Amino acid sequence: MRISSNLFFQTGLNSINAQQSDLVHLYKQVGSGQRMVTPSDDPLAAAQAINVSQTLAMSERYAANRQVASQNLGMQDNILRTVTLQLQDVKTRLVEAGNGTMSDVDRNMLAEVLQGARDSLLNLANSTDGNGQYLFSGSKGNSAPFTDAGVYVGDSSLRLVQVDQTRQMAVADLGIDIFSRAAPGTVGFVTIPGSNNGGTGQFGKTVVTNPSSGDAIGKKVEITFTGPNSYTVTLDGVLHGGPHSYDPDTGGTLLGGSYGVEVGFSGIPENGDTFTLVPMNSSYSVTSESTMSVANVTSLGGSDAFTITYNGPNPDHANSYAVSSAGAPAPTLVDLSMVDGRPVLTLNDGTVVSLYDAPTPGSSATIQPGSGSTSREEFNIFDTLDQVIAALNEPTSDPAGAARLQNALSSALQRVDATYDNIQSVSASGGTRLNEIEALDASGASRILEYRHQLSQLEDLDYYTAITQLQLRTTALEAAAMAFQKIQNTSLFNMNR
Repeated sequence: MRISSNLFFQTGLNSINAQQSDLVHLYKQVGSGQRMVTPSDDPLAAAQAINVSQTLAMSERYAANRQVASQNLGMQDNILRTVTLQLQDVKTRLVEAGNGTMSDVDRNMLAEVLQGARDSLLNLANSTDGNGQYLFSGSKGNSAPFTDAGVYVGDSSLRLVQVDQTRQMAVADLGIDIFSRAAPGTVGFVTIPGSNNGGTGQFGKTVVTNPSSGDAIGKKVEITFTGPNSYTVTLDGVLHGGPHSYDPDTGGTLLGGSYGVEVGFSGIPENGDTFTLVPMNSSYSVTSESTMSVANVTSLGGSDAFTITYNGPNPDHANSYAVSSAGAPAPTLVDLSMVDGRPVLTLNDGTVVSLYDAPTPGSSATIQPGSGSTSREEFNIFDTLDQVIAALNEPTSDPAGAARLQNALSSALQRVDATYDNIQSVSASGGTRLNEIEALDASGASRILEYRHQLSQLEDLDYYTAITQLQLRTTALEAAAMAFQKIQNTSLFNMNR
């Protein structure tokens, strides 16, 4: 078969180009350290590397999120430690103010000290996280959670961070759940005297005698004196029997019996004097996944849990809030009113639900009968301090004034104790979350290391093999060039020379 000179040259060129192409590919591998310069080098490994890379990137993002969550929870813990010390000092000052030998001037000085403590606590409650975001205002991080008057205006939605593939964690608690709530699981009452009381009646120790089935347990109890010898009782706004008798000469206890709670009492009350017992646990509970902040529920009508959802601003209030229930039929909203700028919802079964501020669209709260703990306006620490400061600034020149002061101090001590215990509970919850983050970090670091190992096996170059191949391809290229040179010198003219 006759072979043309053109075929000789083309064959030599193709051989040299093929060897050069292989050599350039090896150069790229060695230079980049990657086994797959293009996906066509190993299509299956390339697809697996994409999946592993995505998983690795997500794991590293979760690790960064955990660092943010740990930082915020650590800041919250430090702030709550400071709040605890401040409340300890406040309790000391309140006990000191009860000293009967102090003059009005001395009490005014104590009022100034408490005012400083109150301002310090408000500043702590409005702390930021270092990035300009307020720590305790929920998802409204750009605005302070508490006004100068101590009113909570933050959001009702917890600020959640995705710390693992299936775990979201609150990186800070709501301000109302820190400064306006009794510790979950606490059974008992705090007593709040009426601001216009004119008698010398003073309440004493409150004892729960029947925590399981007492008529007053978990309900707001209002005691109203109709004279020095009798009083009426309302439970969550509903009159409950009476009038009941009281002997001002001997004193004794109020309530008792089927109410399941006794209140020590002494002195001579006047007609219209009131004393309110606020439960530390309620006759209802709000489920933990709720994002709408409930201030109070009264006259709970049904026996089934129900959910209130806020759909957003709407001229027709019936469409702003939706009520659903697992039971049948679900209660319906019949009235929406605004009290001090806060929504109050009335359902057709008589239940009244008061909310803190307007909720964010899409938020909801599931309320169910039974013992529970929730935020209440009566436990607001700033309002508590404002009331006792005002009482300390009032003169006590008569027995009625002295009684008002002692009642204010006793009530403030009870409420400060409730806030103090609740802050310990919140601190413990934050510590639990920090421990969980540490455990997630340990397992997450192991997963990241394993994903990096898998990715290395798929992508990284075996330098020993690559360098050997590089040397082999270099020799092959040199051989191809020498063969081409040898072949091009082969012709009849050269052979006959």
